[in-house]
Amino acid sequence: MRGVAHPPPPFPLSEGIGIFIGIVAWDVLRAGEMELLKASLIAATGALIWYGARCWLSRRKHRGSL
Repeated sequence: MRGVAHPPPPFPLSEGIGIFIGIVAWDVLRAGEMELLKASLIAATGALIWYGARCWLSRRKHRGSL
């Protein structure tokens, strides 16, 4: 039997933007150029991993097994 549905956790958009800005800044400081594609891919992957962790923790919390 299922319980009450809970809304999904919010997507970590601000964290993804922060990762993107950090990587672009690091590239500019290190090499003097911006690699926007690399920064975008790393930021998107990091945000998706962060979202997956939030969903997993939320699911565990609502099941009561935390």
